Amino acid sequence: MVQSQLHRAQQGTDRPLMVADNVKVHFPIVSGFFKKTVRYIKAVDGISLSVRPGETLSIVGESGCGKTTLGQALVRVIEPTEGRIIYSGNGQDTDIAHLNPAELRPFRADIRMIFQDPFASLNPRRRVIDIIGEPLRNFGMTDKAEVKATVADLLRRVGLQPEYMARYPYAFSGGERQRIGIARALSVRPKLVVADECISALDVSIQAQTLNLLQDLQEEFDLTYVFISHDLSVVEYISDRVAVMYAGRIVELATTDKLFSRPRHPYTAALMASVPRPDPRLARSEKRMRLKGEVADPANRPRGCAFHPRCPFAVDQCRNEDPLLRRVGGGEVACHRAEEMELEGVRKNDA
Repeated sequence: MVQSQLHRAQQGTDRPLMVADNVKVHFPIVSGFFKKTVRYIKAVDGISLSVRPGETLSIVGESGCGKTTLGQALVRVIEPTEGRIIYSGNGQDTDIAHLNPAELRPFRADIRMIFQDPFASLNPRRRVIDIIGEPLRNFGMTDKAEVKATVADLLRRVGLQPEYMARYPYAFSGGERQRIGIARALSVRPKLVVADECISALDVSIQAQTLNLLQDLQEEFDLTYVFISHDLSVVEYISDRVAVMYAGRIVELATTDKLFSRPRHPYTAALMASVPRPDPRLARSEKRMRLKGEVADPANRPRGCAFHPRCPFAVDQCRNEDPLLRRVGGGEVACHRAEEMELEGVRKNDA
């Protein structure tokens, strides 16, 4: 994928737009009459990453890995338990992780979210003009004619007719509702958009149209995306870099080319093996890695590497020592045996 600012972002010449530093989101589990906290669900457990201006950073993993919780923490839908989230879009570094609502308000226009379910994320009792226009009014646009003109322009940009602004959400298909959600997210001209599984509820044919729309809007509005998905085929198409999550932590982070040509973590390779191949003869001839067992419980994380109960390459070190995220082969990986293994990707090149 070619982005207008991709080369600058990959070369690291841009100041990061956002940096997550050891972000944790832990949910208490209470028990007994006195509601005593007995342990925690460690949905996000020490995530550190940066998002560069103009890029698409995808976060991928199985259901329950914590990727949606991380996305919600980045936009402060939920408050992190620990760590820092440094936002630099206004020209200075600001830790937004624990700001109160009044302090956070100026950043709400810069950092927006597109939600997963286009049917649940729109208020069925409000017209489209009210749904898209609400952020405009919240951030100072009080003239009704100006709001109407802006909403009409946004609808055109997402491929809908301006006349639709008088309708209610029930009158639209799932794909059209998601376009309305996208228009709402872009209404106040954000710099960073977190897209949480924003195409997973759509038909396959509509998914492709929505992805193309997101790319066009990224170019037009100079957007930076954090794209959350479980679908590696989608991630390969839209991403500049990919972070793979398992049990609340990042296990691999690399550019899309490097990750898909030579994964370094067995979990990444197993996710790639689950992607359907267009040629069934090729699929039958490949020795594809299969995942066994259940996803690690974030409330009862296994000792050592959380992936070791499902990993065919696990050794005693994996069972006893928790691997740190470290530089290997141009990317980052949390695996003791990353240099030893030759894992199969889905691209045949030397990247």
